[in-house]
Amino acid sequence: GADGLQKRELAIIEALRSSKSSKENVMSMALQQVCGGRHLQSVPVAHGLGWAIHDAIQFDAESESALSSLRYQLRGEFCCIFVVTTLFWIWRCFFELRNSLQLLDLFRICPTDCCNGINRKNGKALDLGSQVALLFIIVLRLILEAVLLIDGYFMNCETNCIMDLIMNAVALEFIFNVDDVAAIGLLSKRELEAMEPPPPPLHRESASPSVQKTRMSTSRWNICRPCRSPVRSWLKLFAVLLLTGMFSGARFFKVKSLHSRAFVACLTNGLTDGTSPLPDNAPEVVFPAPGFCASLVGAFSGLNGPNCWTWRNRLGEPLTNAICSNPGNIADAKWEQLLPMDEMGRQACTELWFGQGVPAGELVPALKYPGSFEPVAFGCRKEDLDIHSIRVIVPFYLTHEAHLARFRCRRPAYGPRSAVWSATSITSDEFIQPLYFFRYSDRSPLELQARSCENLPKVHGCGEDPCRVVTDSFHSTTCDEYCERHNLICAEAFAVSKGRTCAPGHRARSLNCLETQADKRRMLGCRCRLPPEERICGLLSNVYARCNHDPCKVLVSQFDRETGRPTNFRSCTDYCAMANLTCLAQLRVRQRSCKPDPRGSLLPCDDPLPKLSFDEYTDEGDGEDEWASELTRLAIIENDSPERVCHCGSPGLVFASAKK
Repeated sequence: GADGLQKRELAIIEALRSSKSSKENVMSMALQQVCGGRHLQSVPVAHGLGWAIHDAIQFDAESESALSSLRYQLRGEFCCIFVVTTLFWIWRCFFELRNSLQLLDLFRICPTDCCNGINRKNGKALDLGSQVALLFIIVLRLILEAVLLIDGYFMNCETNCIMDLIMNAVALEFIFNVDDVAAIGLLSKRELEAMEPPPPPLHRESASPSVQKTRMSTSRWNICRPCRSPVRSWLKLFAVLLLTGMFSGARFFKVKSLHSRAFVACLTNGLTDGTSPLPDNAPEVVFPAPGFCASLVGAFSGLNGPNCWTWRNRLGEPLTNAICSNPGNIADAKWEQLLPMDEMGRQACTELWFGQGVPAGELVPALKYPGSFEPVAFGCRKEDLDIHSIRVIVPFYLTHEAHLARFRCRRPAYGPRSAVWSATSITSDEFIQPLYFFRYSDRSPLELQARSCENLPKVHGCGEDPCRVVTDSFHSTTCDEYCERHNLICAEAFAVSKGRTCAPGHRARSLNCLETQADKRRMLGCRCRLPPEERICGLLSNVYARCNHDPCKVLVSQFDRETGRPTNFRSCTDYCAMANLTCLAQLRVRQRSCKPDPRGSLLPCDDPLPKLSFDEYTDEGDGEDEWASELTRLAIIENDSPERVCHCGSPGLVFASAKK
C-alpha cells in the first residue's frame, strides 16, 4: 500500500502545490513524479547560432510516474486479475464467516442420535462456562474476519502490479490458514483427531416416524448436517458477486479519476488537476508540461514527435526565431497503440497543436515559455480552455468520492487555427502578450521587435508585456508625458496599490492618459506604444531584424521565416510597396548586421536585392518536391545572411525614432 493509489493522489496534490508559474520554464520534481521523467536534449546547429531541441517524457511501463502506473492499472489484464483476486478473497471471507456462524449450533438442543461422545447436561451440548467461552471465540472470529475482509480489500486496492496483486492474495490466504499451520506443528495426531467434529450418525431403520421428523427439522442448522438448500446457495453466490462488483467498480472509478486528474495536471503544467478552476494568477497562455504532448504523439500516434529548432541572428545575441517540424496531421493519425484511457490525452494534445491547418511538409510556428527561450508547439489561451470535473460517489473507498476531470481547448494559442493568426505585428498583442513570442516571429508585436520599451524607467514590469510598467514618475506626471519622453504614445493608464501586482486581469483603477495620480498610496502605471505613423511598418514581413530601434528600418530576410521558401522581392521599392509604403532608402550593411558596410552603405531604392544561391540545397529538376524536406528548409533558414536594409515610410512624415 505504500506505493498505491493513496501515494499517487498525494503526488498529484504535491505537484499542484509545488509547481511554479509557467512564467518560468521549470518542471518541478513533484510534477515529474506525476507526468514522467523529463529528458531534454539540445544540439548546437548553424555554427553555434542555434539549437536543435528534443524534449521528451518517458511513457512506457518502466516509468515510475503516477500517470504510467495509473494507466497500467486501467489495462484489461490488470482489471481482470483484480476482479478474480477480489472474488476469491470475498468468497474466502464468507467461507470463514459461515464456519464461525455454524458454531452457534452448539448452543442448540442436541438430538439424541447426534451427541454421542459429547458431554451434555440438561439437554445442552455445552455447559454454561463453555458457552461463554465459545461465545467469546465466535465474537472474536467475526471481528477478525470483518477486519480481514476490509483490510484485505484495501490492501489489494493499493497494489499497482499484477505480480504484487497475486502475492498479496496468497499472503491474505495464509492469514486464514496460519492457525491450522500452527496447530499441525504443535499438536499431536491424536489431539488433532479429537478436535474434529463427530461424523453424522447412520440412520437406523427402526427409528420411529416422530424421531425422523425431529431429525429433519433440526438438520437445517445442525452442525452434523450442513445446509444444502439451493436457494441459500444462490443467495450466497449473489452476495459474493454483488460485493465483488461494488468493490471492483469503486476501485476502477478511483483509478480512472486519478488518471484523468494526472492528465489534466500534465496538460496544464501543474496549474490544476481539474477538480478546481485555473488559479487567478495563471498565465495568459497555458502550456502542457515541457515535452509532454510531443512525447505522447511520438509514443502512440504512429508519427514522429515534433522537434523544434531555435536560432539567433548573430553570436552573442538572444535567440530570436524558432520553428518546429511537422510530423503530419495528428488528428487523422492511426493512434494504433492508444488505449481507451488515453483518449483524453489524444484529444487534448490534438486541440493544443499549433500545426492544425499547416499544409503537409510546411514547418510549424512556435511560441516560447516566458522567461526562457525554449520553443513550444502546444498551448491554449486561458480564455479558450474548458476545465471541469464530474463528481462520482464511491461509497466503498476511503474518500467516498471521485472526480473525473475533463479538458477541452476550443482553439490553439498559435498557428493557422488560432485567433492571433489573422492579426499582424500591429494587433497581435491584443491576443497574446509579447513575451510569449520570439522576437522576430512574423506576428511578434512591433514594440518587441523594435525593442521600443526596452529602456523605459520603471519600478517593475506588469505581466508579459514589456511596455506595461509601473513608473517611477512623481505624482505630477501623466502617462502621456511619461511615454512622450521616450518617443512613444500612451495606450493605457492605471493606478495600482503599492506592493500589488499590475498584471493584466488584476484589479487596478483605470485612469485617463492625461490624468495624474494624486493618491500617495498608489503608483502610476502606463502602457506605451509606438505612434501610428511608425506602427504602420508592422505590416512589413520577412523581417530578419529591425535596426536602431526603428520599426521601419528592416534588414530583409532572403527567405520566408516560416516556410523557408525564397522571397520574391526584387528591390526595396518592391518590398515597401507590400505595406503600401514608399522606400526612403536602401542601405548596404554587413551580413546579418545593421552596421554599415565599409564599402559604402547608401544605395538606390531600385537596386536589386541580392539572392542566395540554392544550388547547395536543391538538385536541378527536382522542382517543388525538394522543398518538402524539412531539414533542407531548416538549413536554408539557418544560412540566411541578408545584407540590405530597406527604410520604408511616407515621404511627408518625419519619424520620431529617426531623430535619435
